[in-house]
Amino acid sequence: MPYRAIITAALQAAGLYAAGFLIPFLGQIAVLFVPVPIVVLFLREGRQAGYLALLLASGLAAALGWWQAAVLLFFLSFGLMAVGLAEGMARGMKAEQAVFLGGTLPVAALLLVLSLLLLKSGKNPFGVAEEYLRSMLNDARDVYAKLGLTEIVQTLTLVTDRIIRTVVRLLPGILLATSLLQAASCYGMARAIVLRRNPASPLSSQPTLAAWHAPDSLVWGLIAALVFVAWGTISTEQTTAFYLGLNLSVIFALVYLVQGIAVLEHVFRRAKIPVLWRTFLHTVILALPVVVMVIPLGIIDIWADFRKVRRPAAP
Repeated sequence: MPYRAIITAALQAAGLYAAGFLIPFLGQIAVLFVPVPIVVLFLREGRQAGYLALLLASGLAAALGWWQAAVLLFFLSFGLMAVGLAEGMARGMKAEQAVFLGGTLPVAALLLVLSLLLLKSGKNPFGVAEEYLRSMLNDARDVYAKLGLTEIVQTLTLVTDRIIRTVVRLLPGILLATSLLQAASCYGMARAIVLRRNPASPLSSQPTLAAWHAPDSLVWGLIAALVFVAWGTISTEQTTAFYLGLNLSVIFALVYLVQGIAVLEHVFRRAKIPVLWRTFLHTVILALPVVVMVIPLGIIDIWADFRKVRRPAAP
């Protein structure tokens, strides 16, 4: 049993977790990559070593503070993401399948636990979320009013109950999209680390970001989601189908955002831009409003196939 590697991976994961609480800004970025050491160990040393490191890291996280928070935040979020990614990568799943598994497991577990706790207390999860948002807005208005920032107070006053209701019902899609984006980032980093030491790893058969594209059939899911949203917009009553369409639209927007970024990555590589500058350019694009234009680029790529990465159909 590679105990040294297990302890090292557990310390790395717990250290990244602690950085999120101790280091401003950079720590908030570092904490997103907590699953990476566990995934890398899992792929290098096997399942048993990976699970042992995860349990040890969870124990270290619990030692840093309130153990219930460590269980909810560390194990049910970062831990399950690491398990989903590692299992998907070890079983030879496609990149999007491994990322989907790693991203959905923690969201499903957290929503299930929180829903059970709220329902047990006789409270509606959506109602609790709406009350929480209203209290936050009221507190923010009071703070800005004391500071004399009347324009911000007036802007916050425009947030109606209908807007709050819509935002709360969008939370499942937003949470899942955020989790999937984190899982995709962890997948890319773990794959790069494994391939650097072992270029012959089975992961080398998976496409790089510049060559990746989502399954083309997903576009029909996007079309269906937009139909639900359009139908709910023109109707007098916003039904469950309307909110389902909104949540699905958030997920598909993320998918085609990543596909658009992949097209840009292909262009940057063709231009022989160094990796650090490519990373900087992607960061700038994601931080600016121009990121909205990257989503249509990813959708158009389904038919245009800018990179010629799709194989021709078999005769």
